[in-house]
Amino acid sequence: MKTSIIGILLTITAIQYSNAQIRTDSTASTRPNQSQNPSFFTGGSATVERMPTPPDFNCGAAKVTFQPKTRTVWHSHAGGQFIVVTQGTAWYQEKGKAKQIIPQGGAVICPPNVMHWHGASPDGVMSHTVATPNLDKGGATAGQAVTDEEYNSKN
Repeated sequence: MKTSIIGILLTITAIQYSNAQIRTDSTASTRPNQSQNPSFFTGGSATVERMPTPPDFNCGAAKVTFQPKTRTVWHSHAGGQFIVVTQGTAWYQEKGKAKQIIPQGGAVICPPNVMHWHGASPDGVMSHTVATPNLDKGGATAGQAVTDEEYNSKN
């Protein structure tokens, strides 16, 4: 199943790059888009554009655009998460590990149930496509806000 989820994410990302229309059947998931959710983002604003996925894929997908300095709160996903940076530079950190710099075109796989955060650098807008597989295992678990000290830390 991992291979097909990675393939789906890469296909969605390629479609975004080419500005093509995504066509889906009437059974595809259609959750509404949401702008900045104050309980999930801090440091600025973000926009979440949900992407349709067929229900039998058991996977959610979205394009998230972060304004400079905006980041998620610490959170985890019961089924893990795949992140592909499509614009700008992302910052990503797992609890207890050093912060990673993910350039445009770069990707990261966050294992299931690992607390992490991701967001834009201070210098520019960042967009990424995320896929959250294994939704039957549960959704996201939100933790504390990422403090300015954590965000600006070298590690």
